[in-house]
Amino acid sequence: MTKIKQYDAAEEEVQTSAKLLLGMDLRMLTALSDAELIRLLSLGERFDVEKCVVIAGLLKILGDVRHERGEKEESVHVRLTALSLFLELAHREPGALPSEYYEEVESIIKTVAPTGIPSRLNKKLFGYYEALGRFDKAENILFELAEEDASFVEDGMKFYERLRMKDDGELERGNLPRIEIDASVQDLAKRRGGT
Repeated sequence: MTKIKQYDAAEEEVQTSAKLLLGMDLRMLTALSDAELIRLLSLGERFDVEKCVVIAGLLKILGDVRHERGEKEESVHVRLTALSLFLELAHREPGALPSEYYEEVESIIKTVAPTGIPSRLNKKLFGYYEALGRFDKAENILFELAEEDASFVEDGMKFYERLRMKDDGELERGNLPRIEIDASVQDLAKRRGGT
């Protein structure tokens, strides 16, 4: 009973924060898709970075609360929306996210990965990891996407073209040495030939 009250209090705090900081009702935040929230944040002259950070953070907390309550499906939905917003922010405003938000992204990925990350978010993750220089993680997602959608093979070939332009030190820091790139290009070329 005490835990339920704590969860209710935490959700009430998220609701209050949403009203105060955003002027939005929590039901509205959870009802809108990530694409709709991104469109809403894009109204006006520029993407609203501050609101995006607040919404993503509140949704992450709400996802955690709902997970603890045993509302697994709702938890995953809310966490995926938070993940999408964090990734959108990282894409639109490179370097704008403080380091703790990168940790939030990794935390969300760990919690939703067992249920599966939709292709549209994996595409964002692919770009996110490439931009961070985590080429090994980008490559793992690339092969997942290529399995699901053969047209992504071309994006993969472009990815490797970009990597081939980098020096060996940068590739090593990204955990994807040049020899692995060459092997992966051959693998993708076979897939492309088979499509």
